[in-house]
Amino acid sequence: MQVLVIVLNDLSYQQKVLEIFIENNVRGATILDSEGMAKAVLENEGLGMLLGGPFAKSIPTNPASSKTLFTVISDDSIIPKLLEQLKNTLEGSDKRTVGFMFTLPVSGIYPLTSKTKKELK
Repeated sequence: MQVLVIVLNDLSYQQKVLEIFIENNVRGATILDSEGMAKAVLENEGLGMLLGGPFAKSIPTNPASSKTLFTVISDDSIIPKLLEQLKNTLEGSDKRTVGFMFTLPVSGIYPLTSKTKKELK
């Protein structure tokens, strides 16, 4: 069992990523709005104006616009095919920084429920 994390900077590919998940029987994922470190540091230092100024070409376009998707995959055997499909799809992007992905082992899943729900059963 592994968790797959994708930080997606080219948001035009979000739907395609979800379609690949469904094709590979990955039925659940969480999608978070995320922000890159470059944008956060520049804004924190009061240098946000550099994002549109002379340094604009050295910083990815719209660095604040990213999504972080993660999902737990219980069947390790599908991971190589899934990663290959995602990589092949995302390579089609015309953006300089498309994103990145990685997997981590998961030792267990522990559902959380409220006491109220337990008492109702």
